[in-house]
Amino acid sequence: MKRKKKSTQKPLNLIPSKSEQLAAFQPMLSADEFAVLQIEVEKTLPPALRINPLKAPADLAKALSKRYGWTLTPIPFCKEGYRVQVNDGPAVSAALEHRTGQYYIQEAASMLPVALFDVHGEEKGLTLDLAASPGGKTTHIVARQNDRGLVLANDSSQGRIQALKVVLQHWGATNTAVTRFAGEKFGSWFPNTFDRALIDAPCSMQGLRTAESHDERPVTDKESRLLAQRQTALLVSALQAVKVGGQVVYSTCTLLPGEDEGVVEAVLSKFGHAVELVDVSPKLPQPAPGIQQLDGHPYQADMSRVVRLWPHRYQTAGFFACLLQKTGDLDLKTLEPPTHSMEAAGFSELTYSESEKFARDFKSWTGYDLSIYLQEHQRTLVKRDARLFLFPRLLLEQFRSLPVQSAGMLLGEWEGDAFIPSHEWVLRFGAQCVDCLITLENELFAEFIRGDDLMGYVDGVNAKTEIRVVIDRQGRVVGRGRMMADRLKNLSSRHLR
Repeated sequence: MKRKKKSTQKPLNLIPSKSEQLAAFQPMLSADEFAVLQIEVEKTLPPALRINPLKAPADLAKALSKRYGWTLTPIPFCKEGYRVQVNDGPAVSAALEHRTGQYYIQEAASMLPVALFDVHGEEKGLTLDLAASPGGKTTHIVARQNDRGLVLANDSSQGRIQALKVVLQHWGATNTAVTRFAGEKFGSWFPNTFDRALIDAPCSMQGLRTAESHDERPVTDKESRLLAQRQTALLVSALQAVKVGGQVVYSTCTLLPGEDEGVVEAVLSKFGHAVELVDVSPKLPQPAPGIQQLDGHPYQADMSRVVRLWPHRYQTAGFFACLLQKTGDLDLKTLEPPTHSMEAAGFSELTYSESEKFARDFKSWTGYDLSIYLQEHQRTLVKRDARLFLFPRLLLEQFRSLPVQSAGMLLGEWEGDAFIPSHEWVLRFGAQCVDCLITLENELFAEFIRGDDLMGYVDGVNAKTEIRVVIDRQGRVVGRGRMMADRLKNLSSRHLR
């Protein structure tokens, strides 16, 4: 009996080196495109940033170019995104605007998924982010919704929750709540509830170019198959969770077809009666279609409707994304969600009269009209011990008993008779605190952003609070100080280092 000749070709999903990885993907591209791809993946990915419209001035891109000598090039599928050529200026991560949350550093390809949603600035709906940490795409959703409505940001890993909370605080979001559950459960817990859902799925990260958050690593065929099974379950959960007519974006930072087109095909083959694959090619200036077949086996769905970002097409890391629309009920089983009352966790909602009184006091201290913000953005004041929070009203109306890791934004806390606004609130809203705003000249401003107290400083501000909001001559808010007898005490020092 003859032995079978052992194949020398490595399976597509076992990728221990860049050259073998490229060779595995070669059959999916024309000879000309593959030659361009080989050149592109050897180039270093330039840094990219996405501007925060909640904090940044409208002309921030021009200001950064003028202030630091950077060359900013718009990213074609994300109007808030720019690639940055640093030239002789500071690193993108070292600039003050980054430290104060005016922009988020994010690889260009990762800006694609949220850009596929049809979201309008005054949107007051519900968005579910099923695998949210570290939070970059969540902040993008917040920006697209203009911090309105509610974004439920979930991640199943306890180790990743803290990073998610920090990113959302730094962004200045008030319309978010963070949960920690297996994402596969949300569809059965909250069927037909959300207006949209994002599943940026855990994946094998085979994107052909190394980004800071997406290191290359070997992955076995079995590992990729198991990932695809989980990705499919997460996508089904997201589809069950959205309303009929709602949208779901599915994305990965891998180019392995089994985790990309293969997952989409698996879901459509089962739920095609209730799910439509939306053509997103009009959202791109040039085509980036998916592959139509794998190993001679054609997909039944039209994969020209998805986006497969080969690195050479938009000078990015490899990436995959698509948009699905729910057209009917999936008819899947439902379950009761976990519950834990807000009151049992130590939180209590202020009454209308309590909120009105605090808003009046807050305006007398700072000049900021909190009552207008509460009304226009549908926020509620919630206290826990000496701390006071801005909670999204939609969270209390629809998910009041859902256990959350954090919600909204810390407005501040009481220290004796003094109310101290939080650092994150000041960075977002401080420029409107006209009664306690101080402008520091360059030398003193430099001391303050080093985290130093300003000894001997006297400002002459006639305010009803000792708290000061600090800006520079360019109007950049950097945090809070407290007027003492002999100095301006820096209350933002640990955040500024």
